[in-house]
Amino acid sequence: MNMTHPVRRAGTALVALLAGLFAILALAPAASAAAPPDANTVLSSWKGEDPLFVQDGASLSASQQTEVRTALKDAKSKIYMVALPDGTVPNDQVAAYITSLGTALAGAGRPDATVAVLDGTTLFAASGALKSGAAGRIANLSTSSNQDVVAVTQDFANRIDKATSGDSRGALKTGSQAGGSGSSAGVLVGILVLALAGGGGLFLYSRKKKKQREVREAAELAAVKQTVEEDVTMFGEEITSLDTDVKMLGEGGGHLTEWQQALDSYEKAKTELNAVKRPDDVRNVTTTLEDGRYALAVVKAKVNEQPVPERRAPCFFNPQHGPSIRDVRWSPPGGAPREVPACAADAHSVESGHDPQMREVMVNGERRPYYDAGPAYQPYAYGYYGGFGDVMSMMLIGTMMGSMMSGGFGGMGYDQGMADMGGDAGGGDFGDFGGGGGGFGDFGGGDFGGGDW
Repeated sequence: MNMTHPVRRAGTALVALLAGLFAILALAPAASAAAPPDANTVLSSWKGEDPLFVQDGASLSASQQTEVRTALKDAKSKIYMVALPDGTVPNDQVAAYITSLGTALAGAGRPDATVAVLDGTTLFAASGALKSGAAGRIANLSTSSNQDVVAVTQDFANRIDKATSGDSRGALKTGSQAGGSGSSAGVLVGILVLALAGGGGLFLYSRKKKKQREVREAAELAAVKQTVEEDVTMFGEEITSLDTDVKMLGEGGGHLTEWQQALDSYEKAKTELNAVKRPDDVRNVTTTLEDGRYALAVVKAKVNEQPVPERRAPCFFNPQHGPSIRDVRWSPPGGAPREVPACAADAHSVESGHDPQMREVMVNGERRPYYDAGPAYQPYAYGYYGGFGDVMSMMLIGTMMGSMMSGGFGGMGYDQGMADMGGDAGGGDFGDFGGGGGGFGDFGGGDFGGGDW
């Protein structure tokens, strides 16, 4: 009896197993992703009539690169893409990176172009030709309707063309709008890859990656929700500490309209806090807190027989401090000086050369100022300061949150529709690349078809 057959079969199985393992590892993100290419490097490539910049390690085959370039070049509007290895740009840096690319294009005479960043299999986008958030929503639609990079790009380009031509209904239509050949080629590539990897391994890897993203987003929401909960609690403590003084004025304080407003704001903020499901929901809570803190400031003034304070933006350094009393000149570490609203104590500290009492939050195990804590905190700040005109855009220049806003707050939220999409690009600038005022979700994103391709 020939005893070599089982050995040969075992060897064949081992080769097949190794082939599948290598395929999975080839698609997995590098343990230490390289830094993204700087804007000038990318712009040089785009100026050479190549709308697709591919960084080494990006998961695009030669044939996919060709088809993606064709889709971008065939678009009626100007669309530029950067393809990066998975995880090259952290979530809290995507906004700043797209801003730099948009600014570079605007400086080169293309302020109305659309920029797409393909980080592994996640697509982010913003456009100088559309209103804030429109390109991000289109990116979401394209990635949810297609399962390979070529089809996603074709679909995205078609939707952007419709949006820039004023056909918002067509741009938002559900279902794939990709060209047939690119989609078929992408599906064939996907089948070959699945066959090589043994099918199951790649599917499990996609599920794991999706789960990791969900866990990360849940952690970000929990952190910002805890921050707001602390603000609500402190506001309640201030009301309690003032209760006796108010009642001593007579009538239980019922003659003070502002006292009832403060009490109502506190109850409303607690209700809104319990209803928070997404970072954008936090905006409602901090808007209510801003109203309540001003009402409480008026009550304190009346209790102490002082003039009623002016309605000003909350203290920039810590919105828990309530309304500011004046502006002070301040510079963030390594940043340019600017005028920011401050409470009396923080204004004195800054003008005396000392550090103000900054509102800090926990980010990845370390404490950071709220305005440099990442995109999840943008709605938090908007609720406090969004009602005071250009205060936010001026005081956040050079900060992480400032780079996310670029053109300033205002505009669309996470889920606001695109009925008013298209048209004005903000005076020809590249403001939309800063995320508008809607929050980081406006950049769109999501793995193709809910997983990898």
